[in-house]
Amino acid sequence: MAGPLTKAYRQILHTSDIHLDNTIGVKGSESPGQLGFIGVVDAALELEVDMFLLAGDLFDHNRVSTACLDFASEQLARLQCPVVMITGNHDCMADYSIYHKYRPEEAGAHVHFIRDELGGVLEFEELGLHVWGKGIVDHAPENKPLAKVPESEFDGWYIGMTHGYYVDRGGDSYSSLITPEEIERSKLHYLALGHVHVFAEMTHGDTHAVYSGSPNSGQGRAEKTAAHVVLDPDSGVRVNRIDIV
Repeated sequence: MAGPLTKAYRQILHTSDIHLDNTIGVKGSESPGQLGFIGVVDAALELEVDMFLLAGDLFDHNRVSTACLDFASEQLARLQCPVVMITGNHDCMADYSIYHKYRPEEAGAHVHFIRDELGGVLEFEELGLHVWGKGIVDHAPENKPLAKVPESEFDGWYIGMTHGYYVDRGGDSYSSLITPEEIERSKLHYLALGHVHVFAEMTHGDTHAVYSGSPNSGQGRAEKTAAHVVLDPDSGVRVNRIDIV
């Protein structure tokens, strides 16, 4: 990354693994996935963040109903900041993907969905942010989510998001493997990860990588979490785990 960095103070809400399914209830009888999504959107609004990142597995599978899709759009429309989304392994961008039918971008001009299977970079110059993202097409050992993160000479914050399994040594048999070496080589300031349902942080080189955990209490964990990311030009990147209520 060339040249001195010119960064502004920014806040991000990072979530993943919401796993909405076809259990869609009305107000007062919402499913755990619904409550989780409502909760992270509420948190983003309360914190007045500058960006909302959804790092895959919004949906639990690619056969979700129209009612589920309508609910997802309603929540995305509530957000008042740019939203950037990618696919996960449960809602992967395969031939049968729900995203060939459903376009979350229609929830509002603030919603951005990275569809390119090779990944893509979105530029938010007014925020001093560039966001690289790569979702999952095929969750297999051959899939390497961080293999080809493009270099950037941008003077602001370079943010990444992908979906896969971090292993600090070995693990060649895992699908969608992410390694410490790949994280360090990415030269991202912050890497928003999805796939693991437990909040976790790791730093390699200058890159701070985080699993936000899942806000869905039906995913086998008592904790419902998200990551509140603070990008501070003086102190760098810091992350607060927040509990979703």
